[in-house]
Amino acid sequence: MHYVKHILFTIALSGCMSAQGNDKASDSQQLQALLQPISSLSAQFEQQVIDANGLETQRAAGLLYLAQPNKLRWVVSEPMPQQLISDGQTLWLYDEDIEQVVVQPVDSNIDSTPIMLFSGDLQRLNHTYSVLQTSKGVFELTPKKNDSLFASIRLDFNDKIPTSLAMTDNLDQITRINLTSVSVNREIPADLFTFKIPDDTDVIRND
Repeated sequence: MHYVKHILFTIALSGCMSAQGNDKASDSQQLQALLQPISSLSAQFEQQVIDANGLETQRAAGLLYLAQPNKLRWVVSEPMPQQLISDGQTLWLYDEDIEQVVVQPVDSNIDSTPIMLFSGDLQRLNHTYSVLQTSKGVFELTPKKNDSLFASIRLDFNDKIPTSLAMTDNLDQITRINLTSVSVNREIPADLFTFKIPDDTDVIRND
């Protein structure tokens, strides 16, 4: 399951502290203005994990679907088929190769996590992150909670469309997600955000 491990880590993140500084608030408002109109998003993705020495240690590709509130379908097609699905209440992590699924409740802070910035509660954004716009359409987010798994998060937009997400952890490892064929605010079938456990699948429940 290591190909979706880094995405699962983003869903384990949480944090909530007070906002800082007028300049940061202004940048945060500009980011919120880009995120606010997005009610759903689908895209193809390529994910790279790069270590502190600049070497690529993992690569994966697949499809991503997001919808309000807190719904996710992350389908890895290469190099091994895996799925991460949330209906907003339950999270399924399915590894087809070993016929195993991990089932757990969605954490109450899922909407403050990086990948869910596109489908969570934007009112929490300014409380969870310090936001700096480094150039047009490029934002760097720094978690305000010291025990966050990530040191920084970068969001890139092109013509108001999200194109990439990069997370740097405390060991300087970077998880970069590049988005292509991005579709915003098109209806996504509700059944994409549910998961029917296949027969003969090993089920692990983390309640």
